[in-house]
Amino acid sequence: MEKALKEALLQRPGATAGEDRDRDLVCYVGRHGVATIPDVMKAMGVGRTVAYDRTAVCVEAGLLERLEILRSEPTLLRATREGLRYVGLGLPRAEVSPGAVTHWLRCVSTAHVLCGHFGADRVLTERELAQVELIEGEPVASAIVGALPNGEPRLHRPDLAVLMDSGVLAIEVELSTKAPARLAKIVRSWRDAKCVSEVHYVCPAGPTRRAVKKAISKTEAGAKVQVLDKVPW
Repeated sequence: MEKALKEALLQRPGATAGEDRDRDLVCYVGRHGVATIPDVMKAMGVGRTVAYDRTAVCVEAGLLERLEILRSEPTLLRATREGLRYVGLGLPRAEVSPGAVTHWLRCVSTAHVLCGHFGADRVLTERELAQVELIEGEPVASAIVGALPNGEPRLHRPDLAVLMDSGVLAIEVELSTKAPARLAKIVRSWRDAKCVSEVHYVCPAGPTRRAVKKAISKTEAGAKVQVLDKVPW
């Protein structure tokens, strides 16, 4: 399973580029699904002016598009189908709903922290992981939570996966509380998942964190599954 992740990271378009800034920009947004200008600044190590200028070029070329979904949130950038083809990402255009914006952006910010600690060449997004597992035909960093009507396993994918020296770390960005039975089923599946060595739930203080801790205790998954208020690195 780890071999599949290593190959996916090595073959990631634009992952080690730097020569073509616009290609890197579109690849970055496409991998995550959506991103903001501040996200682009962090990821590419550029100032606001450069980030806006390169984004404008990519939007004009039809490679990126701006989404005004929530007034309370910054403008989102999304890779178009043409942009995804341009950088060689075999991913669909991200489908973004107003209720999921906060989660999308928290996943992006969490990925920045993980990349800063482990290196960008060791971190996969959920979108990339879905592509890898489709090719492999089996879970490589996901939990099996049941079966589909055709008999194939029903997978629960983490928001991010990290290829560590000790194995695969699954990251769950949990911002809202799931039904207790559903949450316990997922945590139990993570406990039994052989393809991952650790699972970290990143939860805000309050009901969501308490619910995850309760599910971990109920399923006796504490040796493998941890709950954190933020990524610790």
